[in-house]
Amino acid sequence: MCQYIQDNFSKVTAPFLTVHGTADGVTCPTSSQLLYEKASSEDKSLKMYEGMYHSLIQGEPDENANLVLKDMREWIDERVERYGSNKIVDLSAN
Repeated sequence: MCQYIQDNFSKVTAPFLTVHGTADGVTCPTSSQLLYEKASSEDKSLKMYEGMYHSLIQGEPDENANLVLKDMREWIDERVERYGSNKIVDLSAN
């Protein structure tokens, strides 16, 4: 599955947000950086959370989890404002 994602992520054109904790012991933070760089999307965001672990929400102090959730909500709200809530993205075109 990982190879499939690596081979096909350049086809991603939909807006996307990738987030990663810099202290993640499960997956290397550079993997998120590579996904970000490889995607063809014109609207992509990468957010690294210093010292945070893999889950970002569970197992983190409340203030960390709340920051991640706030950032995700703001990112989604910005896209709804930018593209409209009725915009349909045809993912089958990829």
